[in-house]
Amino acid sequence: MASEGRAAARGYRLLRCSTCYLPLDGCICACTPTIHTPAQFWLLIHPEEYRKSTNTARLIGASIPHTRFFSWYRTTPPAGLITLLGDRQFMPYLLVPQGDAMLFERLRERPWLPDRVPAFVLLDGTWSQASKMLHKSPYLQGIPRISIQPQIPSTYRLRCQRCAQHLSTVEVAIALLEQLGEVTASSVLHAYFRVFAESYMAARHGHVLKKPPPELARLLAYNSHTHAPGLQQCSLHPGEDGIPG
Repeated sequence: MASEGRAAARGYRLLRCSTCYLPLDGCICACTPTIHTPAQFWLLIHPEEYRKSTNTARLIGASIPHTRFFSWYRTTPPAGLITLLGDRQFMPYLLVPQGDAMLFERLRERPWLPDRVPAFVLLDGTWSQASKMLHKSPYLQGIPRISIQPQIPSTYRLRCQRCAQHLSTVEVAIALLEQLGEVTASSVLHAYFRVFAESYMAARHGHVLKKPPPELARLLAYNSHTHAPGLQQCSLHPGEDGIPG
């Protein structure tokens, strides 16, 4: 979903980063981690969701390599996704609330098939949009359906949620990684999400982040350990002591 240069997010006059969609003085791209996981994420995104500055799916794409995005249109099936679904090197699963929660237990009991890459299809949009996408997309009907059992309620406050059990797209990925036993990947993605959310809330109130969230230290430690490029420029609050440890 990234593009070069600058982008004006829908509904705003100020210029925003075309990758994280935060105002340029609050851009968090230098903090972006590279998260390694054997799983792939395929995001089927509703056209009304793509340009929203509050979208969290782009955090998955920015941090997890091989993430793929496909635009959903009722009358035009995404050819790229359909091709991948028929590729025998992948083992796709569709994340839906009505899926098989016990499938995670079975996945943990045995290793991933050595010749099949696990790929999780996430529907990115509002709950009503995701429901429409599911029921009006015949190519999704044959995919094994899986659901997650999040241990904590959503902390996403950038939009109004109908209930605490409704997770944002990135929170679904965080919970999925946790339930697969990929603790580090889940923790780092959660830290990246919290840094984004806090930075966005600060920008919404007309200022840059005054006090970095505690998750920033977790993100910086991970980036330092993995030698992520741009680490020295990752400072969301200059302060007297520079980057917090």
